[in-house]
Amino acid sequence: MNLKINTNSMGAFSSFQLQKGHQALSESLERLSTGEKINKAADDAAGMVIANTLSSQAKGYGQAIQNSTDAISITQVADGALGQASDRVQDIRVKALQAANQSQSPESRQAIQADIDKSLQSIKDIAQDTSFNGQKLLSGSFSNKQFQIGTAPGETMNLSLASIEPEQIAHETLGTLSGIDVSTWEGAQNAIQVADAAMEYIDQQRSQVGSSTNHLTSSISTLSNAMINTISAQSEIQDLDFAEESMNLNKIKLLGKTQAFAQAQTNTSAKNLLDLFG
Repeated sequence: MNLKINTNSMGAFSSFQLQKGHQALSESLERLSTGEKINKAADDAAGMVIANTLSSQAKGYGQAIQNSTDAISITQVADGALGQASDRVQDIRVKALQAANQSQSPESRQAIQADIDKSLQSIKDIAQDTSFNGQKLLSGSFSNKQFQIGTAPGETMNLSLASIEPEQIAHETLGTLSGIDVSTWEGAQNAIQVADAAMEYIDQQRSQVGSSTNHLTSSISTLSNAMINTISAQSEIQDLDFAEESMNLNKIKLLGKTQAFAQAQTNTSAKNLLDLFG
């Protein structure tokens, strides 16, 4: 073995290896503290880009699910209100049947009409008061509303809710629901048909609302599966395997001890060389 004074190549090499060991130890501890194997671009530039893209997609799926959930909330509020309106129309029909009986006097028909008017006012109140986030749902103003239920532009669902104002619900020949008048036998007969038409109208609205709810529920299921798969793919790229990294840390620690020992030996060799001249 050559003994040199000016250049200690073995000492430089062992010092370099010891420095690398310290860096590897620092990086391992960083990974363990964050739970991620990609903490900066230098760790895996391509993997970081892919992981960030997948993270963005997953967040997009999450927001689309929230949008769909909001839309379902709207359809549920509307369906509940339509159910109440349907009950009121049924009450009106029953009263019209009662008024259609020839045993009724003009006074009793007026009393029946008063009950019908109360039911009509109740329907009007439902139309005006049913709202979601400040938007009236059944007054006729909630039309052609677009809901972003996907992660790309144009992935929307259109939702329109028709008015259930009594003056907007009509029989094709006998007039509107608000115009029902059972003060006469003929009027009571017509009122039965108008109430039937109103029931059919409201049932159609509830059917459309139910169809929209089913569509949104299916959309949420699809989005949820896509989000889970995306998050899983991101995790495979970015998340740390703690068991594997723990073994790697133990390896680094062991190498660090041997590197420190090697460094100490090179220093001893240099000292021995100087001792020759002592």
